[in-house]
Amino acid sequence: MRDARLRRRFGLGMGAAALLALALALAGGGGPDRTSMWISAVSALVSVGAFLTELLREQTDTGTAADRRQRAADELAEAVDLQWRAEARLRRLYDPEPLTVRWSRVGPPLADRPHTVRRGVELPEPRDGDQRLDRIVETFTALPSRRLVVLGDPGAGKTVLAVRFVLGALADRQPGDPVPVLFPLAGWDPGAMTLRDWLAERLAAEYRPLAAGTGERTMARELLDAGLLLPVLDGFDEIPGPTHETALRRLNAELDERLPVLLTCRTQDWTRAVGAGGVLTAAEVVRLRPLDLATARGHLEITARPDPHGRTPWTPVLADPSPLLTEVLSSPLMVTLARTVYGNTSRDPAELRDIGRFPTAGHVEQHLLEACVPAAFGEAGHGTSTWSPDAAHRWLRRLARDVGTTGTWRLAWWELPTAMPRALRVLGPAVLALLASAALLVPLAKLGPGVVADWDSVPSTFLNYAGILLGLCFGLARLLPATARTPQGPRQLVRLALWMAAAATVVAVGMGLLAPPLVSSRLGAVLTQRPAWFLNGCCFGLILSMMFGVAGLPRRPLPMGLPWAGSPSGPRTVRALGAVVVFAGLAVYGYSRQTAVVPALTCLGAGLLLLLAGLRRGERTAAPYTGPGAVLRGFARGLLRGFVACTLIGVCVGALVGCVAGAFAAYRIHSAQPRVSGEVIGGWRLQETADGDRTVRSVVPGEFLLVERTGLDEPFAVKAGARITWDEEVGAYEGTVTIHEDRDDGWVTVWKGGPGDREGEAVDAHNLVLALPYEAELWLVHRPVRAVVLDAVGPFAAFGVLIGAIGGCASGVYRALNTPSDTMRAAGPRSTLRTDRDATLARSAIAALLAGGVCLLLLSVMPPGGTLGTMHTEVWVQVGTSSLALSAWGRLAPARIWLALTGRAPWRLMAFLEEAHRRGVLRRSGAHYEFCHLRLQQSLAGALPPVGGGGPAPGPGNWPPRPDRPGPRRGAALLTGVVGAATFRGLRPSGSSGAPPGPPTRDDQLHDAYNRLGPPPTGGAR
Repeated sequence: MRDARLRRRFGLGMGAAALLALALALAGGGGPDRTSMWISAVSALVSVGAFLTELLREQTDTGTAADRRQRAADELAEAVDLQWRAEARLRRLYDPEPLTVRWSRVGPPLADRPHTVRRGVELPEPRDGDQRLDRIVETFTALPSRRLVVLGDPGAGKTVLAVRFVLGALADRQPGDPVPVLFPLAGWDPGAMTLRDWLAERLAAEYRPLAAGTGERTMARELLDAGLLLPVLDGFDEIPGPTHETALRRLNAELDERLPVLLTCRTQDWTRAVGAGGVLTAAEVVRLRPLDLATARGHLEITARPDPHGRTPWTPVLADPSPLLTEVLSSPLMVTLARTVYGNTSRDPAELRDIGRFPTAGHVEQHLLEACVPAAFGEAGHGTSTWSPDAAHRWLRRLARDVGTTGTWRLAWWELPTAMPRALRVLGPAVLALLASAALLVPLAKLGPGVVADWDSVPSTFLNYAGILLGLCFGLARLLPATARTPQGPRQLVRLALWMAAAATVVAVGMGLLAPPLVSSRLGAVLTQRPAWFLNGCCFGLILSMMFGVAGLPRRPLPMGLPWAGSPSGPRTVRALGAVVVFAGLAVYGYSRQTAVVPALTCLGAGLLLLLAGLRRGERTAAPYTGPGAVLRGFARGLLRGFVACTLIGVCVGALVGCVAGAFAAYRIHSAQPRVSGEVIGGWRLQETADGDRTVRSVVPGEFLLVERTGLDEPFAVKAGARITWDEEVGAYEGTVTIHEDRDDGWVTVWKGGPGDREGEAVDAHNLVLALPYEAELWLVHRPVRAVVLDAVGPFAAFGVLIGAIGGCASGVYRALNTPSDTMRAAGPRSTLRTDRDATLARSAIAALLAGGVCLLLLSVMPPGGTLGTMHTEVWVQVGTSSLALSAWGRLAPARIWLALTGRAPWRLMAFLEEAHRRGVLRRSGAHYEFCHLRLQQSLAGALPPVGGGGPAPGPGNWPPRPDRPGPRRGAALLTGVVGAATFRGLRPSGSSGAPPGPPTRDDQLHDAYNRLGPPPTGGAR
């Protein structure tokens, strides 16, 4: 009702505003054109209002709350059934029939007392067939408490039991019954979140329709509170060991008669957890038993291809198996691997009887593990694979070894750039940022009406972008914090300023040696020497890196979440904002008579990106949603910090560059050979009055042009053939010219050519001075040292103010919208990647939009034709585009290219990882990929413990040396060496950073505890 009232008020307000505007237009007169313009504007306003109302409108539901919950539960049951039936087909659980695994009851101390479990209900003793896996649903429903804990050794089939339980319970479910949903417990932090809150969030994240709701509760939470959910908690052992006691206490405190549960865990971990925190009250505990030989033989025989006599390749092998083979086939995991490896006629299981090759059970297991990946990718049952089995095996071996040596035991896509050499970790994002900026700036420079300064030639373009690349490389290596946890206080800002000053001094020295500012500096519409293009590019790259460093963008970013992920109305608000911005872009383009191209394009691009981002709710963020007020406060803090820091650094460093370059220019001017008035140098006569005013006059007639350029209020004179771009030629003259200095307008010449209104008028001759012979230029611009230095400092210091305004906006946006994604509780790696992409695009769009608005405000108060030229446009466009490459999504692109070029991964890496997951080799845990079983990963990495012997448990510190791998191509190695020698000589390895790390976050502590325990052996058969 409240939403309906708001929509009515909004519509009435829009209508009243439209009528008032029309009345004022008609009463004020102004002719039919003015009235038509008002009518068009009001029509557009009403259209946008109607569009926003439609965006904000929610579908109404005439049913009761109970009806809505029942309908949602039925839809959830259908979705879960489709999901896990597909998973069962993937695991081939029913091809042709499930593997028969038996279980037995476990009593105290691992379980509660029998009379507490049964609550006085006498349960009959189980018959032989009752303890089969397919009877687990009946066993569960017969329990008065409806709480069941399933224990088992690694590879005993606990996850398979959980999947079969979900499918069996769904098959028996009646309308109104709870829906079984499987939840991997690896994502639960019992110390930070209650079980019910975590279940509701995971349910809303994985089944997106349940994220909607009314009031404060989502539909997922309503189903949970109404008793319409049956959680199947898989992998209690995956929770870090130190939190097991807390987890058990939360389970006992939060479970009730409306929240049944089935939980799986390793036997050893459950024993430790119960010893520390007590049993799960009123819960039945069962343990999965090893397979007997008859069960294993029957399963392998029925899944193998028989010959005409009904015999299979397994028949002679299992007729009289050796004790070691009997031991191996007691594990459901090994039976599954044996079926996969010998599932076609290319291999014969008779080789398992070779005592010479397989003297112990460990050798047989190792053989099955090593042959698993080629067999999985060669199976026809999963469809034709894009990748050959040998290639898949090779790539997964390297991935397994890389995951093991990092100490995380998990494959995170945002950590893939660490596989590149240190130099390429910086060069790759820098090149990507350069390409993103060039994709916008080059078309604007070539096709736009002077909105961006064009280059005078193709070599100048390449030199300019080479300078930007070098500046970005240095800035990304030295000016950005190492990680998001790196402290970013005043001390770090001072260090950033010192690095910036040192790099700018080097550029200023190069400018003073190669292209000193002999004439007063300008940053636009000026004749530029080839070395100056490169040095200007270096300055641009350093400026962009400095702004990103102040904004806190790290060298190793984490995946981001959408800031509105926790708000029910957030996506609608973002879509409405995007629509407004798109309309503003169209209005700016139309009412500016198609002259404000860059602002209009910025609005259109930003609006479209916001519309697209608003269509996604995205992954859950690591921090709870705090509302728009907190976002605005974060923006204000970041804006203030960024404006102050960027302005101080920009002005100080700009003044430093101006002083150094101006000092070189003053030295050049005052150390030049003395000249006398009347001397001719290169076709120009030097003239000096008694007052000391100097002029030069051409003695040889030449062709001169009067040209205009957008952004300048007056035309300027250039020599025909000069390497400079302009928008329109307004006049031409052939003859001699005289150049002199005007105290107000600088260097001018009296124009003698057309058009008539310009003839005899003093026009800008700055570029004519730059085109003079070097000795003549030195003589003409002679002035005191102080004046030379101040002329060089002024434009650079003014540019520092512009940097502060743009950098402040960028810092405010990036800090306010820096919401890391919750990688522990993510729905999947690819979903996290898509969310990070959407968040990056939205953040960059808002940053460019605000920076552009600030630039337009500055330009409105600045006199036209200033020394900054089009620098504002070039900076604000790159603030939005370059930051794309500094996100986790952006940095993944060069890493994928590098891995593919060096043969360490396929080109379609994420698709390959998803295919490996589909074929049962990998599994997903939050935003990470993990190998389906620890033993498979150890086998691929060559890190299995000695067969038949003891020794320390395998861990990250026990991985063997890396095998020989194909090295990088010669060109890549040369490129790495050159760039590393130029800018990264002191760059530390990835394990260290320039600043001491901050205190570990909760996720870091969980990961550390997780790594100490080792990875969970879940997957095809747990």
